[in-house]
Amino acid sequence: MKIVWKILCVICVLLGALGAISDLVEGSFSEDTALTVMVMLIFAGIFGYLAWIWRSKSPVKRAAEQMSNVAEAMKESNKAYKEMSKSLKRRAWRYRIVGIIVAAFGIRLWPLGNWSSFWISVGAVVLIIGIAIIFLGSPNEYNASTDVGAMITFNRKMTIEEIYEAFKNIENPLGSCYLGHFRTMKQPAMIYGPADSGDYLYFWLTKGGEIGFLGSSFLEGFIKDKINEPLIPAKSDFGENTAAYICYHSDLILLQKQLKESLENYAKTGQPLLIARSQPSQVYTFTEDFKLTGQHFSLCDQNEEVIYEVDGTVPLINLYIYDKEHTEIFRLTKEIGHALATYHFYYKGELYGTLEKQFALIRDKFKMQVKEGTLELTEYAGSIGNNYTVALNGRMIGAIMDDLNLTIHNLIFDNAVVIAYDDKYLPLLTAMAVMVAREIARDEEDE
Repeated sequence: MKIVWKILCVICVLLGALGAISDLVEGSFSEDTALTVMVMLIFAGIFGYLAWIWRSKSPVKRAAEQMSNVAEAMKESNKAYKEMSKSLKRRAWRYRIVGIIVAAFGIRLWPLGNWSSFWISVGAVVLIIGIAIIFLGSPNEYNASTDVGAMITFNRKMTIEEIYEAFKNIENPLGSCYLGHFRTMKQPAMIYGPADSGDYLYFWLTKGGEIGFLGSSFLEGFIKDKINEPLIPAKSDFGENTAAYICYHSDLILLQKQLKESLENYAKTGQPLLIARSQPSQVYTFTEDFKLTGQHFSLCDQNEEVIYEVDGTVPLINLYIYDKEHTEIFRLTKEIGHALATYHFYYKGELYGTLEKQFALIRDKFKMQVKEGTLELTEYAGSIGNNYTVALNGRMIGAIMDDLNLTIHNLIFDNAVVIAYDDKYLPLLTAMAVMVAREIARDEEDE
């Protein structure tokens, strides 16, 4: 298609030029001739722009890829449904039927209320409730719709005490789990925390024992009592160690995601996964927030020593990352004209890969094919702020926290943080963090 646009561009230029030359030779050059030349040049510019957009991957091909991703997601959902037990399948259909009825009733309220703003609002709320009920039917649909909570299914009836025994010695930023009661439910739950901020996680089983829900809350008053004490207490006093304090809070943000993965693995294999924790040596911070006006800023380690410098000027199509000797490590070039953000990453002058935003309704996701495999940057929507995890072939190699908003020694720290679980990927994580910051700044500017 790129060749077609180029040919059309050349044809428009030639037609305009030949028409102008012909009229000049005949001595009949007029305003109509000038207008014709201008129109041909405009069309040539349009076709040239389309050829430029099509130079790497056409929007049509991108759209086809996204449709393929949606189809693949539906295929995985159907596969997950087939693997469900009969009781879970019945549950899924019950919730779907009830959800559809509630959603249909919400839509029906609009004409019944003569399309008044009040009844449209009420109907919209009922419609949303109906959709939520549909998603509650199966874990695949529920977990795909939110990061705030998670549904875990087991292939046999479980007790919360049995799960507690498997997890009681696994350390995490909140110490270890304990059993307790909530004021809103009769059955006991497995609880983590609260943290010094008041946030805590909890996991409870439904009466059937085959389905569990992982959630989070900041309402400490809902915890009625403790059945036992955690074997490993939570650490909350970090003294003057700012990096350790940042680690603690960033790990808290990712804890629910990691605990979900650990519970899922336990449900499948009977073995929980350990909770990964970052170290102060793995934490790097930016000296200031990213701005669309462009500026020079740095990435520093825990000792506030500059590791990389970032340069970008308006219109911020190219962003550069330099080391201490001002040698270019990474260059990011944003593609213009794509509906979904696209960036070319150049490592030491050579193309490293193309990071493409994927079509997703719940959380932002970017993907890039590199020599080592598939690199994915995924937003974690279960926390306040813009936080992302970076995984290579499914293994998390780092995280990007855009807005921790911490109070450290009476100072508000709200700059972006990069956590590198493997330091060899720090240059790449820095480049991805800059890209994320640019996209966030652009979105905030649009708002």
